[in-house]
Amino acid sequence: MTAAKLYESGIKFYATKGTSDFLLKYGIDAEVLQWPLDKIEPNILTYLSEGKIDLVINIPKSTEKIELDNDYLIRRKAIDLNIPLITNLQFAKRLIKALKRYRTSDLLIKSWDEYQ
Repeated sequence: MTAAKLYESGIKFYATKGTSDFLLKYGIDAEVLQWPLDKIEPNILTYLSEGKIDLVINIPKSTEKIELDNDYLIRRKAIDLNIPLITNLQFAKRLIKALKRYRTSDLLIKSWDEYQ
């Protein structure tokens, strides 16, 4: 599993109950956060607002209204707070591979013109 690579590098995971259960099957321990509409703490919207989450990967898994509404609230809050948001599974997998492969210190910052 691709996410295991991030977990092995020491990154802390937060997830809703269903996602946490799925991750646990692969040996990934995630702190469980409640759905936005549950209005119970610890709630994902609170953690986003308090800056405890640096990246949101939100891939809808069903078309149930309650899930779509919760997912929308999570994505909207991430965008409002300028927290990077990924909604595409293929992109998430590629990002994780890249994060595992390269260290920040290995990446040079260049102007756009230098890439031409």
